[in-house]
Amino acid sequence: MKLLIINPNTSVKMTEGIYATAIATLSPNVQADVVQPDFGPESLESFYDYNLAAFGISRLLEKAQGHDGILIACYGDPGLYAVKEKNNCPVLGIAEASISLSLLMGYKFGILAASAKAVPMMENMVAQYGLGNRFAGVWALDMNVLDVESNKEEAVTRLLKTGKKAIQAGAEVLILGCAGMTGMAKQVEEALGIPILDPVACGCKLLEMMVSGGYATSKIGLYASPAPKSIDREDLLD
Repeated sequence: MKLLIINPNTSVKMTEGIYATAIATLSPNVQADVVQPDFGPESLESFYDYNLAAFGISRLLEKAQGHDGILIACYGDPGLYAVKEKNNCPVLGIAEASISLSLLMGYKFGILAASAKAVPMMENMVAQYGLGNRFAGVWALDMNVLDVESNKEEAVTRLLKTGKKAIQAGAEVLILGCAGMTGMAKQVEEALGIPILDPVACGCKLLEMMVSGGYATSKIGLYASPAPKSIDREDLLD
């Protein structure tokens, strides 16, 4: 099995963290190609960033071939629907994967996000996925994404503090709402005493399961392949 795992931003350090989680999570016989685009923001913290990243992903996928499944490893799931449209293999985003898994583990899930800006963005995403009645809310660490990734000790301290608030508000399962938080779940889970999901690990394992089980994305309706049309491919590929 050969999986393509895309860090949609251009942070090499974050790509390395995602790779470490993928290798620790996937079965030994699974090949994980963890890549990042050569175009786009160093971190994704706005819808504008998401749009730039989606283009970078599209350009990257024009050159990537031969993978059995694709994972987009950013908690905003940028470009996810377009990648599902364009590919017949299973395609997951780490947000949709971790949220889906949380529904099997408790009644209400909460998200621990990096910045205050991420709060309404995550609320919007959950509404788009139609899961508002299972949603306890979003709590921010008040850190930007790159600071979370580079200062893990401070991030864990804030995760514990905000996690307690989420539990008091009714969250039964908490999701780390940023790929830069990968590797922190176990420590937070042990301290808080409820399930804490690392979305990168969830995405990797669920994608492996889908590929091994032969589960594919429906190609009628929402994710139907786009009709062929002429586009200026020089801008896309150069």
